[in-house]
Amino acid sequence: MKILITIIKYAGGPGSVAKELKEELERRGHQVEILSREDDLKRYSLLSGFFKLWSEVTMREYDVLYSFDWSMALPNIFKKKHFVCFHSHAKGLSRMLQTFVGTIMSMRVVVVGNSLKDRFYGANLIYNGVNRRRFYDMKKPREYLGWIKRDYELTSKEVMEVIANGYGLRLSVAENIPYKKMNEWYNSLKMFASYPPEYTGFNMCWMEAKAAGVPKILGNDYGIGSWRAESDYKAPIFTWKYHVDQLLEVFGGENVW
Repeated sequence: MKILITIIKYAGGPGSVAKELKEELERRGHQVEILSREDDLKRYSLLSGFFKLWSEVTMREYDVLYSFDWSMALPNIFKKKHFVCFHSHAKGLSRMLQTFVGTIMSMRVVVVGNSLKDRFYGANLIYNGVNRRRFYDMKKPREYLGWIKRDYELTSKEVMEVIANGYGLRLSVAENIPYKKMNEWYNSLKMFASYPPEYTGFNMCWMEAKAAGVPKILGNDYGIGSWRAESDYKAPIFTWKYHVDQLLEVFGGENVW
């Protein structure tokens, strides 16, 4: 099967998910192409980007088109064999457009978290996985409280320093660390903290930290929320194999058209 995945950009969570899916799907013999609007198509305006994405997709041969984000799905919303994944809740006007796409595509929508499923009740809930070949306990000494600097975090470095001091730890901030180096960073941590905003769908870093053996995870109830502390990261539902198993069922479902 030829699968075309369209994403906004390679950097960030959805880009990482797309790469994980490509690896797992190709391991099973499928052909996968990832097309990034920002990195491959060089979008300069919303209108030109809309038609450019439609044109690029139309020119390609595929058995399944899988769009990440409402903005990637909208130009091709009425194409057959088209599915969309929502990784987070859009904001403002974008939220209305996301709702429109989710309503039109209905059972061809995949969501990665419970709050998204509550909003798009006809969607297919498939949790993101964690790559246990990349994220694992290296049995190294741990001495830091770790925090990833991201624009949408509901806290700051200054606040995190106070929290770290309260636990008698030094703060280690991850900023511009290559993805391949993140496991080493997680393995330096006694604690990991992430406070995503309400619109977050999953918050992958919680599961990466757990897989890397970080003893204590701090956070809030957004994203996968209570799963953060209570779930076993080794559960089958948190693997890319399970994710792709469920995804292929959605792609091949007889009632999704």
